[in-house]
Amino acid sequence: MNDTIPLKFPRLIALFLAWAWSLISLAFCINAFVKSKRDEKDIQSEAPPPAEVSINTNDVTQAGAVVATISALILILTTLFIGIIIIDANSRSGISTRTLPLQYISLGFLAVWLFATEIPVSHFIATRSARVVASINGIQLPSDALGVIERALGVSTAYKDFSYLKLLAILPWFAFLFTLVAAVVTFQASRRRAPLVPEKSAEPTSAA
Repeated sequence: MNDTIPLKFPRLIALFLAWAWSLISLAFCINAFVKSKRDEKDIQSEAPPPAEVSINTNDVTQAGAVVATISALILILTTLFIGIIIIDANSRSGISTRTLPLQYISLGFLAVWLFATEIPVSHFIATRSARVVASINGIQLPSDALGVIERALGVSTAYKDFSYLKLLAILPWFAFLFTLVAAVVTFQASRRRAPLVPEKSAEPTSAA
């Protein structure tokens, strides 16, 4: 049975690791989004009237949303690919082998996409801060005054000072790594699959 499914167990292991880390990545993306919105509301609610505070985190929020989308796609595809291997092992339909090119191309594409997206996410979290705008009776406070207030209150707007954002800059890299590994293992399995031999049609017999 194993001969009909190239690299069956290495593929299952690689796909499972990609599945697990994409699930973790997706979960922490959602967690970061929820906690960041909660922190924004807490800060805004603590501003005494007539002061108004606006917090802009669109840079990391939008990039994080893309990471969450890619993680969800990896999760869906790896679930599907694991499923067809299990089905193929029981029914010998050959579907997991016939679709190997589609599998490694899709996994490779998602790995590259996640890599290209996680670079700016990591950069934003390491170097940027939330954009805070405060005003009193419609008069905007200068950034220097905001900095003094933040230091006096012991509040930081730097992304790197929030643990849930730091995890967002770290954990998706593991999803990228194991998705890339799954793509490479699947590619190797595709190279090992037996070539499809077309059936020869029976030649008509000539009448005597």
